[in-house]
Order: sequence, then structure tokens, then C-alpha cells
Amino acid sequence: MFSFGLIIGLLIILVAILIATLARPLNLNKNFYIKLCFILLLLTVFSDLLSYLTSISILGFIGSFSFFFTFAFVILHSSKVLGNRKTAIFFIFAFLFGLLSEINSIQIGLFYYTIPTFFFGLVPFTIPFLWVIIIYLSYTLTNLFLFGFGGEKPKRTDKPWYLTGLILLTSSISGLIAVNLDMIADPVSVSPQAAQWVWIVGGPYFGIPISNFIGWFLVTAGTVLIFRSYEAFETQPKDDPQLDTKLYLYIIIIYLIYFLFNAIKAFTLGKVEYTLIGTATMVPFILIGLLALLFNRKNRIERFKP
Repeated sequence: MFSFGLIIGLLIILVAILIATLARPLNLNKNFYIKLCFILLLLTVFSDLLSYLTSISILGFIGSFSFFFTFAFVILHSSKVLGNRKTAIFFIFAFLFGLLSEINSIQIGLFYYTIPTFFFGLVPFTIPFLWVIIIYLSYTLTNLFLFGFGGEKPKRTDKPWYLTGLILLTSSISGLIAVNLDMIADPVSVSPQAAQWVWIVGGPYFGIPISNFIGWFLVTAGTVLIFRSYEAFETQPKDDPQLDTKLYLYIIIIYLIYFLFNAIKAFTLGKVEYTLIGTATMVPFILIGLLALLFNRKNRIERFKP
């Protein structure tokens, strides 16, 4: 059954797709809509957090759209950075890899969801789309590290050893960015107060098996590796190492939001150790991203000095 809230959420995503698709023929300012969507994302996330802390129903309703605005933002951001064709290819890869990994894990009896499911009666509706968001964040943060420190994406004109090494290295970094997010998100989500899913096969990490994190790494790194290989061999203009600071700052802030939201939840659950782990795993990527932006800005200023 499609609820009223889900219909509104799907309309939000549809509007984002239409803006991304029609921006050029209608001469729309895509940066304006990215900024607007980001502001709405922040408002809904803040409402969701206040709802969690106060149990005010109207805030919970507003906050329920935070996921949809995040996905809409990612659509518009990717459309601006990658273009619509690459965005569609990336999203299809990420969606399918994420969904298949979920189905496989459930069918072999690792865990099951306690919240309503949709795909094949096994996986909730939002989960594969959440995989797209996380994999895109991980991919884009890695690009920030590359561009910020003066590098370029892998391309077919690179020497084979360099091309192979760079694709493997950047894909692995993306995988670790996703895993480090899950180091705090998973314990919070499976805590007795939340219990969004239940691990049938427990493990040493707060009852979570190590295979979970191996899976997160493989799904993210594998998706990014395939997409980077496609990017490298596709005919494309040379990447400009000068970043659009705002576009990449948005990504850092969203990654920070995931950390803060889970950290606050962990604190209210009396699990301060989750917050400490999240700080050690996620914050370094945030700081490195900010450092990359500073380096890029400094280099850009020096380049245009008389």
C-alpha cells in the first residue's frame, strides 16, 4: 500500500528528475534547485531529529521526508557533476548492487527486517535508494580528495599500471567511507529501542557479524570500481581539477549529518561508545575533505595572481 507520505515523497523525487532532465532545454538554473533542495533537506532532517527527541507528531511527519529530499538532492547534484546519462548509469549500478546484496543476505539467513518490506516481500522500499545515496556520497568524497589535492579521475590515456592502480585505490577508499559510516549507523539501527532489523547470525561487533562490514565494502567498492572503469574508457573531456566548492561542501555536510544524527541517537540510547566509534571512523574523512577544499581554493587563488 502506498501511503500519503510515500506519494508525496515520490513526487519530490519525480520533480527532481524533471528538473535534472529539463534544465537545459528550459534554461533552468540547476545550482538554484540544488541549493533549494539542500535547504529543504536540512529543514526535514532537523525536524526528524526534533521529533526523535520530543515525539511531536507534526515534526515526525515533516522529518519523514528527509530521505526523499536527500535522494532528490543526490539526483540534482549528480546531474550537475556527472551529467544525466552518467547519473542514470551510476544509479542503476548502485541500486541493483544494493538490492541484490540485501536479498542475498536475507535469503541465506543473516538477518531480517522488522519494518514493512516492499521488494519481493524482503526489503523495505527505501533501502536500495539509501544504498544509492551512500555509494554516491562515498564516490563523490573520493573525487573531492582526488581533485582537491591536484589529481584527476582515472582515464584511458593513463598508463595501464597507473590506471588500474588508481581505479582500485579510489574504489577501495569509497568502500571504506561507506563502511565507516556503517560502523555507527548499524549498531544504532539494531539497538533494542530501534530494531529496524534483527541479526539472526550474531557477531563480535555489538552483535553484528563482521561479514556485514565486508559486504558494505564489497558492494560500495564494487559499484564504484565498475563505474570508474566505465568513466575511464568513455570519451570525455579532461577533468578540471578546480572544484565547485559549494557542490562538494554540500556532500561533506550530508556525510556530517549522518554522523551527527547517529551520534545523537547513540547518546540518547546511553551508548556513548557508538559516538566515539563514529567520531574515529567518520570525522577523519570529513576533515580530509575540508582540507582538500582549502588546498584547492588556495591553488586556485595563486593560479590567478598577477
